[in-house]
Formats: sequence, C-alpha cells, structure tokens
Amino acid sequence: MAHLNRFSKRITTFLRKGAVNLRDFLYPPLCVLCRYPLAENNDWFCTECVEKLEQNIANRDPCPRCSQNRKIRECACHIAWDHYFERAFSIFDFDETVQHIAHHIKYKGKSRLAYDVGKEYARLIPDTFFDGIDIIISVPLHFFRKMKRGYNQAEYLAKGIIEGSRRKVPYRDDILLRTRHTKTQTKLNKEQRQKNLANAFAVNPRTGNSIRGKKLALVDDVVTTGATTDLCTRVLLDAGVEEVRVVSMART
Repeated sequence: MAHLNRFSKRITTFLRKGAVNLRDFLYPPLCVLCRYPLAENNDWFCTECVEKLEQNIANRDPCPRCSQNRKIRECACHIAWDHYFERAFSIFDFDETVQHIAHHIKYKGKSRLAYDVGKEYARLIPDTFFDGIDIIISVPLHFFRKMKRGYNQAEYLAKGIIEGSRRKVPYRDDILLRTRHTKTQTKLNKEQRQKNLANAFAVNPRTGNSIRGKKLALVDDVVTTGATTDLCTRVLLDAGVEEVRVVSMART
C-alpha cells in the first residue's frame, strides 16, 4: 500500500509539473513592465528590463552622503547639509523603468515586487551603511491609505532589504505613526510637501522609550526632495533617537 501511495504521489507531481510546463510554453509568464517573456530565473522582468536596471546602476555615481547621482547633478553636501537624517543611500535613479516599478508597487497591488526588489538589490548597499544601526523602520502610511492599498510598500521593501543583506538588523513597525491623512506628494514642490506633511508623523508613545539612544535606518520607496524622510527623522530625533540614515529604492 505504501508503495502505491508513493507511486501515486510521483505521478501526481509529474503531471502537475507537466501542466505547468505546458502552460508556460503556451502562455509564457510576461514581464510586469513591457509584457515580454520573463528572463530566466526572474519572476518579474524580461532580459531587456533587467539590463535597463543594471545600466541604471552602472550609470550612478552617488554622493556618499545624499546619494544624488553626480553624473546628473552636482550636490552641495560638502558645503552645506540641510537634512535631519545623517546620510542616505538610493539603489536606483528614478528613470522611466524605475518609475514603472514604483507605480506597480504603489498602485497595482504588487507588494511582493517591492520585497523582491529590496532582496535582489540589497547587495548594492555598502556594508558600512548599516554599521551601528539598531533598528530598521519604514515610512508609515496612514491607516486609511494602508487599508485602501492593503499594505505599506516601504515595509515590504525594507523587509526585502533585510532578507538580501548580510546585516540582519531587526525590523519594527511599531515605532513611527502616520497621524494625519495627507494628499499625494507627487506634484508638489519642496515647500508644498513640507506644508502638506506638517504634523503628519509621531513616535508611538507606547514604544518611544525603546528607541532612546538608538540608531535607526528609515526606508522609503522614492526620495525626491527628502521632505518626508526629514520630517520622520525630526520626530525620531525629538524622541531621543541618536541618528537616522535613509534607504530608498530610488532617488529623483
């Protein structure tokens, strides 16, 4: 009887794999960005889109403090630093390909894409970036926006980065709160973004004492002016955090 059961399981597995292979042959999985067949061993992108991302990375000469690509625009970090966070690292420049990825992550329900991008490209974050970091957190969404979207894309990105990094820094989602529902920042300038986000973040009073004297890494999907990450950092510093560093998928 046991032999029959094992034989039956093998037949079932064989048929299942055959059905999957036939389905993929007739209807190959397609790139989430351009609808071409996926690259080998890639769940999201075709070979051409993978190459575009690698080219994006190769063309970056990031400032070690603000992560601005100095091939595109010179920063002024060596003259003046007007951010509350200590430094930042962005994996990509915000080009057309990365913009499409961000759109799928935020508006098309692709939470797993955020996780997989973080996991795959965490290798690009310098090992020293996480030196001394005690906790990784993400920019929070307001309750209503998270309920509508179903997830916080920055949280998935952060967890992917942790999984793909050699430094297994703990992640916590009970530190920072979004206390005010704000309109989208997409078309706002720096001054408008700061006004829009005024009093939008707070440290959780139940966990605030646990972060005093700690160093935190704050993860967001896209950094534009730095207004969001700056305001998050300011409330963290006011709560006794020693230092905040920012990690993002992309920098505009």
